[in-house]
Amino acid sequence: MKRKRFIMLIFAILLFGCGTSQSALAMDTGFSTQMMQPDEQKTFTTNIQLEKSENAPVKKNGIVCFDVNDDGLIAVGTNDSSRKSISVYNSFGEYQYGYNFNCNQSFGVEWDGNNLIIYFVRSDVAALVDQSGTILELQKIENTIDNNSYWNHFVFATQRTVDNDKYIIKNDMGLFNIFASSYSQLVVEDAQGNQTILYDVNNAQMTKIIIIFVASILVFVIAVSTIVHQFLKSHKR
Repeated sequence: MKRKRFIMLIFAILLFGCGTSQSALAMDTGFSTQMMQPDEQKTFTTNIQLEKSENAPVKKNGIVCFDVNDDGLIAVGTNDSSRKSISVYNSFGEYQYGYNFNCNQSFGVEWDGNNLIIYFVRSDVAALVDQSGTILELQKIENTIDNNSYWNHFVFATQRTVDNDKYIIKNDMGLFNIFASSYSQLVVEDAQGNQTILYDVNNAQMTKIIIIFVASILVFVIAVSTIVHQFLKSHKR
């Protein structure tokens, strides 16, 4: 009888230990999620080809998402064709490390302690990644009203508040702001209202938008001129 009780006690300890390790691993996200099947996880991991980068990007791009953790680390997500980038900066705007991965869809970021959760919008997948670039966990994001609200009001929010500091992503291009598909600046505002720019691609973004805008106007003018010319030509006949 004593032996049986001893075995049951060991079994209970093992179960408790397994449950503790699983809960410690589980990502802390505001979404309600479900576990992905092992074959789905393998396929997804292979497709995105996530890797860590030690070097700051040669060319900075517009910001599509960001988050700030309690230690002041700032994750900035940028969009460059199908190869996406996340750069991590300290509170002074100094580059620390980053990640590159394949992604043909929108994505968001959220800190989980010093690990980072990358959210893939169309795939409805949450990937927990550590500082070495290892994917620790993959979860499927459920399609619920609360989750849709979390996408809009947190993941893609333009402001974060940590302690007394407010972090804001914005554009500063005047009337050209309405043509921007991403954000050109990340600023931090202290309790006294003083702002410091931590990330800035405003000039590059404005130049790009102006070129696209002028090119669009030229195409429109040429198209209208061609139509008018053809109309007058046919009218004379």
